[in-house]
Amino acid sequence: MKLLKLIHTIKYLKFVQLFYRLHYLLLKPKTKQTVFNTQLKKLAQNWENTIAKPISMLSPTQFVFLNHLGQLNTAEDWNTTQQEKLWLYNLHYFDDLNAENAIDRKDWHTDLIHKWIAENPYSSGNAWEPYPNSLRIVNWVKWSLQGNRLNELQLQSLALQAEHLSKTVEWHILANHLFANAKALIFAGMFFDTSESKKWLDLGLKIYKKEIDEQVLADGANFELTPMYHAIFLEDLLDIYQLVVICYANTELLDKEHLKNKIQKMLEWLKYLSHPDGEISFFNDAAFGIASTYENLSHYAENLKINIEITGIRDASLTDSGYISVEREAYKFIIDVAEVGPSYQPGHAHADTLSFELSILGSRFIVNSGISQYGLGTERLYQRGTSAHNTIEIDQQNSSEIWSGFRVARRVSPKLNTIHYHDNRILDFSASYKSLTGVVHNRAVDFQDNQIILKDNLLGQFDSAISYIHFHPDVKIRQESNHDFVCELNDHIIDIRLQGDIDTMLIDRYWHPEFGKSISNTCLKINLLSNNYEMSISCRDTGL
Repeated sequence: MKLLKLIHTIKYLKFVQLFYRLHYLLLKPKTKQTVFNTQLKKLAQNWENTIAKPISMLSPTQFVFLNHLGQLNTAEDWNTTQQEKLWLYNLHYFDDLNAENAIDRKDWHTDLIHKWIAENPYSSGNAWEPYPNSLRIVNWVKWSLQGNRLNELQLQSLALQAEHLSKTVEWHILANHLFANAKALIFAGMFFDTSESKKWLDLGLKIYKKEIDEQVLADGANFELTPMYHAIFLEDLLDIYQLVVICYANTELLDKEHLKNKIQKMLEWLKYLSHPDGEISFFNDAAFGIASTYENLSHYAENLKINIEITGIRDASLTDSGYISVEREAYKFIIDVAEVGPSYQPGHAHADTLSFELSILGSRFIVNSGISQYGLGTERLYQRGTSAHNTIEIDQQNSSEIWSGFRVARRVSPKLNTIHYHDNRILDFSASYKSLTGVVHNRAVDFQDNQIILKDNLLGQFDSAISYIHFHPDVKIRQESNHDFVCELNDHIIDIRLQGDIDTMLIDRYWHPEFGKSISNTCLKINLLSNNYEMSISCRDTGL
């Protein structure tokens, strides 16, 4: 069984991924150069830190990442087994250099940079892995471009980091990791004015120019199809725009208008995939506190004189990425009719096909369960699984075959069957996919003036089919009958009525809005005893 999963996973990979996995396994790239020319390029304008990261450095030795406190007292703490890998990665990112009120911690930051240089010898440990190396290079350059002059020791270290990154580009992973590498090489390549930095810049721009068109789909989505990584990628584009166009005034290096167009389209997509509370929806790997919000990113774009087109269109069928967003005065509904992501890199994909989220009167009502951790544990597998989302689990199988921490073997391919509009408003649609056991799941949603009606139909033989509906922790729900439920949300009463041959029960689950955080919530578990059922949602005092 494991072998089949591996085969179904590997067959989607690109040759370059397989080649470099073997290449980096057999050969450990390492630069022999130890002394660099550290001449810097002349600035046209200092860096403006429009989006400040949350404070993560609480004292010279205490840090908080992923809602977890930790200490940095000894050299061993940079790589301690007492912390999760992702926590240690964050320690090496140096995000606090560009966090809120960073100027107040300048002495801490200076000491921390020297401590990192002294305690992370080239090229062992988490420090020199390409992803944390990439994010750290960018943070050091941004910090310096705000007037914090790096001394010769720090510049030598920064150059060594960039040179090492140029030899360890993540061709074996591709996707967001590869773009993070490219961004760092562009930052280091623009910052220095040397023969080495020209090579870093050329490599970074080469990757950027290829990847920007592949990783940004025609409807503006980042191709990994997770709102969190979409927002991270969008901020990367804004950072590259500021660095090249504003700080160094060198528009010959890239197509300025092309980059602006990508930023504008990505902002539009993010707006459709965000809820009225201003935060992202939870499709695939997504959590609060990691990426910037639509509001902050649009403000960043405006600061760079990038126009944000405001349209009155509130509904969208985002056909390239596969999401549908419907917004009315009283609610916002978002549904996933998407592939798992790029076929060769679905590492952040969840088995959430045809899952939806719903906000009512500005507050989240029905929610996907989110993500609280990375790694290889059973909890992450559950959080990626179908039963953690608002869709049907057929024969106790995930809709796509997720496994390990970041793997997908067999995967389904959903399609939008019908969609009807009136005056740019979506009236109804239906979408479907064939499960891994051959059962077709069709989900139709009708948006009426006073209610939302969702109809599920299964075509084919199955032993079990369970529809899960996860409610936000603020929702209080009581069962009036097997088919009727009354919910309270911020003093509003919302009725859920079911029709069909079903059994129902309310169960306790958890919502994971941030890494390291789990909050109790309620889930409605609907056991289908026939091939179909219907659910209507209406709010008594709003006309929904």
